[in-house]
Amino acid sequence: MNFQNQNVKLTPRTEGQNYPLKLNQSTWDILSLIFEFKLAAAWHISRFLIQEEQNKYIYLKLRRMWQAGLLESFKVHSESLLGFPVYYMLSKRGLNILAERGLYSSSQLSSYPSPKMLFSPHLFKHESQVVELASKEAQNKTKDLDISFKGELSSQGQDYRNDKTIEALTPDYTVYYTFAGQQHSVYSELERTAKSKLAQMRKVERYLDFLSFEQRQAVTLRIIFQTPGMEQSFWLNALTNLPRLHNIRILTTNVSLLQTPGQFLQDIYSLEQTVNLGRFGGR
Repeated sequence: MNFQNQNVKLTPRTEGQNYPLKLNQSTWDILSLIFEFKLAAAWHISRFLIQEEQNKYIYLKLRRMWQAGLLESFKVHSESLLGFPVYYMLSKRGLNILAERGLYSSSQLSSYPSPKMLFSPHLFKHESQVVELASKEAQNKTKDLDISFKGELSSQGQDYRNDKTIEALTPDYTVYYTFAGQQHSVYSELERTAKSKLAQMRKVERYLDFLSFEQRQAVTLRIIFQTPGMEQSFWLNALTNLPRLHNIRILTTNVSLLQTPGQFLQDIYSLEQTVNLGRFGGR
């Protein structure tokens, strides 16, 4: 998709478009999902809620929520023959309704990005890729396997140093897998750009320092890289410079291996025992 800041505008509403929307459970679910991931298109919401690529009811529901002023919408240029995808974000009214519902703290709600921030090419590309990956993963949900999500704002862990709050955990989203009454949390980090060796290790160290031994037994840190080369570079660095590597379960993969929902459940991740440490090649 070609996203240019100066060419993107919120879709204007006209007089008489206001819709008397009923606030039911599906309304709350959609508001929460869009809040968690900052933005979403109709196919993302459909994947999250009913594990389908398309659903007429959800498309209509989003349209009605926009007409009722709970959402803002905007179009993004695409080279696809299908035209210009419509994305949704929360409006001020939508945020106020979430506040009245008490689903999020005031600090979380105040951190939700403005349209101007969200329209910056870098932020949009990152958030649109995050919601695309998460919604694909959501399609693996079944009657026996429950999969739920928290976005970046709800996933962050806070620590206190010198009476000041600092970010301790910074996952882009968290996935909760529940099977037979047992829950496992997967902290997911999307690495869009290459980072220095020191920055890579500091990210892992934050998880090691913040999570207790007991907590680390039920969590996985998953790092999703843009390319196989970035993934391989991480492991070459980690195995050399991270002596505490064995203290937390780390899985890595790259975007090229996550093209279909089922691939999130396949054995395509790199562990220390399986990573290829040659100069060239794959994982």
